[in-house]
Amino acid sequence: MLASLALTRGAAVPSTTPGVPASLPATTATRLAGLLPSTGQVVQIMKLGSRLTAVDLQNRVLEVGGSREALQAVLAVIARGGMPVYDERLGISKAEFGKYLAFQPLLIPTGKTVKLPVTRDASRVTFLDSPALSVLRGLSFDLRTGEVRIPEGFTIKPVSITPSSAPDRTLDIKQAFIWNMKAYNASTQNGVSGQLWLYHLTSGQVVIGYKRMSMIKGIPNDGDLMIAYQR
Repeated sequence: MLASLALTRGAAVPSTTPGVPASLPATTATRLAGLLPSTGQVVQIMKLGSRLTAVDLQNRVLEVGGSREALQAVLAVIARGGMPVYDERLGISKAEFGKYLAFQPLLIPTGKTVKLPVTRDASRVTFLDSPALSVLRGLSFDLRTGEVRIPEGFTIKPVSITPSSAPDRTLDIKQAFIWNMKAYNASTQNGVSGQLWLYHLTSGQVVIGYKRMSMIKGIPNDGDLMIAYQR
């Protein structure tokens, strides 16, 4: 899921500064409330793909005096979505060449759009049932605190994170919130382990993703979904 999406080259998790997992300050909660969907919001269903990049390869080849022609040939292959072949004229070893190639995660629209079933009032946004969006069913956001109540019977506090501003970040994120979900009640046999996240991109697009392993009355269920919309 995108919550583990590399925002900078070589990162395994978002390059962010974690906040304190407590109710959000009023101003931050207000910003979150403005990003959550409205009634009848049309959303795109997204999937996670990848693209090949060669960050810093150009600088390295020029630094060692390698062939500009060979470099441009490599970059052209990558731009077309292909896998480049090592060329000794680059002036670096084959092993070093491989280190500059990396697959970065990428958000891809599936082409499917759905009207998101939500109710919204002054204090709460609640996701209702829909066959295409059943993973989100029952999530209910408190607009004052940013806390989310889930069908398993738990209330999860949000974490506001500061996205990376590194030049090679994968996504240009303006603001982000994460709800880390790990809870279990032995008496009800309800539990959840996963993560819900919301990213506000500088383009104005909002991306919500939820991946979790859930149990209600001892019955397990896995879910994984990403949606995007404009706010």
